Amino acid sequence: MAELRILREGERSGAFNMARDVKVAQMVQADGIARLRLYGWRRPTLSLGYAQDSSPFDAERLRALGVDLVRRPTGGRAVLHQHEVTYAFAALQSALPGDVRATYLQIAQALVSALRCLGAEVDLAGAPGSAEADANCFAQPSWYEIEVGGRKLLGSAQVRRGGVLLQHGALPLTLDYALWAAVFGAGDPQAYVEGMQRRAIGLWEAVGREIPRRAVRNALHAAFQDWWELRQEGEGC
Repeated sequence: MAELRILREGERSGAFNMARDVKVAQMVQADGIARLRLYGWRRPTLSLGYAQDSSPFDAERLRALGVDLVRRPTGGRAVLHQHEVTYAFAALQSALPGDVRATYLQIAQALVSALRCLGAEVDLAGAPGSAEADANCFAQPSWYEIEVGGRKLLGSAQVRRGGVLLQHGALPLTLDYALWAAVFGAGDPQAYVEGMQRRAIGLWEAVGREIPRRAVRNALHAAFQDWWELRQEGEGC
């Protein structure tokens, strides 16, 4: 049975985290062994998709807010990482056949299992609505991203290089909507906060209690392990 290695790491800088995700993908390319990395962020950090326009974000203004700025190896819109558990899953593309949307759905099996184990009543998003001008990834879910009551709970992004699929995602425990308003340059901060409260939710609010990071990582660890074993046995999606 093909192995899945779990890398449980602590809170690191944004630059380290993005470089480490790339390194994990390179390790998979070298030995063919799938890996799941679970980690956090030492400081609030805004990550931009690899092709996202950076001009709306001024590094000096972000620094004044106490927010670091990095660019992700994956696509999508900006994510403000703060109080969260982040996952990065890397495997050979041949182990998860299909296009980006299909593999999103496959990986969502593990994510949904973990979140339901933690008590979150989650659903998978369908087709995105009309394009949003907001650069914030959490302003709108994409295909097969995870929602609670129509509010986005977990956002993911993917890249494929050298025969390796790398997908990582942010699972916020709680959300600082006011900092979001400051980072994303809202003209009316209060209106922005109210709008995002209708669109996005943190795990603690979704389940009605605080859950330690370790417990969240345990749930992700177990769910990905079970899902991967099912896939290797031919019983997965």
